[in-house]
Amino acid sequence: MMLHSAQAWSESQPQLLDRVVAVVNDDIILKSQLDREAELARQELQTRNINVSNMDELNMKVLDRMILEKLQLQEIKRMGLKVPDEELLGQIQQIAEQNNLSVLQLRDRLNYARPNGFQEFRERIRQQMLFQKLREAEVLSKTQVTEDEINNFIQRQNLIENSDEYHLKHILIGLPESATPTQRDAARKKAEEVLQKLREGEDFSQMAVRYSDGSKALQGGDLGWLSNDQIPTFFAKAFSQLKPGQFSDIIRSPVGFHIIELDGQRNKNSQLVKQYHVYRFILLSDDAKHLKQPSNTLISLADSIDSLEKFKQLNEQYSDIPASVNANGNLGWQTARDLPAEYFAAIADLDPGQAARPFATDEGWVILYLDGIRQQDVTLKDKREQAMQTLRMKKANETYEIWLRRLRDEALVDIRYHDPEIMQPLPKHDEGNGE
Repeated sequence: MMLHSAQAWSESQPQLLDRVVAVVNDDIILKSQLDREAELARQELQTRNINVSNMDELNMKVLDRMILEKLQLQEIKRMGLKVPDEELLGQIQQIAEQNNLSVLQLRDRLNYARPNGFQEFRERIRQQMLFQKLREAEVLSKTQVTEDEINNFIQRQNLIENSDEYHLKHILIGLPESATPTQRDAARKKAEEVLQKLREGEDFSQMAVRYSDGSKALQGGDLGWLSNDQIPTFFAKAFSQLKPGQFSDIIRSPVGFHIIELDGQRNKNSQLVKQYHVYRFILLSDDAKHLKQPSNTLISLADSIDSLEKFKQLNEQYSDIPASVNANGNLGWQTARDLPAEYFAAIADLDPGQAARPFATDEGWVILYLDGIRQQDVTLKDKREQAMQTLRMKKANETYEIWLRRLRDEALVDIRYHDPEIMQPLPKHDEGNGE
């Protein structure tokens, strides 16, 4: 019995000798947990050739991190946030691929390096994903970005990336080499006359053909599409002040007097797509699908609609139809791909301001009205979405630390790391005296 008691005491002793180093609301952090995390942190620093000279300082930094993690995990539990297994597996697969490994190879390597290494890695990834979900819920989702901020961001990015191209037209009133003052005055006067004609509404291309000494005169002065770094330096100041459709004042250079027109601006990577602004009206009918063809009365009704105002009058004409049926009649700007196939087939040959021939659906007869057609740069739309996400992340990064510290300030945290009994080395026991 004495041997059994001594053995039982010995086996239970490590648990008894562990100490609480911090209380975080209703949770605790044990010294054994802190020692383990501190050792992992030390090893990580060592792989970066950073030696730890003061383990006590490292322990306190690690403990601070563990407290914040505890607080976040408490919030995650309170909010009921979860990471589905398939989502976790997808993240692990991505990490494995980045390291040119399969998931099985990654598992074997981690388990070889450390017992249960893959299981620990898996739970760390799950925890990181939970922290990200918490951050999105508590910080990112509440971060607002204004339209002005998006516009300014895109403009700054365009300057950095030089991703825009400019369509320029050019008129040159040339000067001979070693021009005399009289020749310079005459050329200047001619340039001023051309500029005046442009201000009076003369066509720039025609004026270039008639008066320009430039090499592109016979092409209407068309210099084509140029990137920012292809535009001549002496155009830079005047060009920066132009908007598409505007022309400059007279620009002086060593070869003569210039007038330029900014004919257009685009993104190198722009993708223009045709979009249709469509309105819809549904005439409820149980037998539309069976009849297939609309009545002559319906066809005449659609043919008579030649304005949005007349189309909207359908709501008054068919006031017995519940308002909820056509509450979302403005379908907005849609591409051919966005629209249902039968919708696009109905409007494909229409001009803006026309209504389509009624067609049958399960709900009844549908009349579509085409209010407008435009070419839209979807790259710009993507840029705006990317800019919004980037700015939100930037703002969230700025406020995340504040949010974490506020979370800690509002919590009950009792740090016991420097308690004397914790700092003392663990006592040694002689298993032979186990009474």
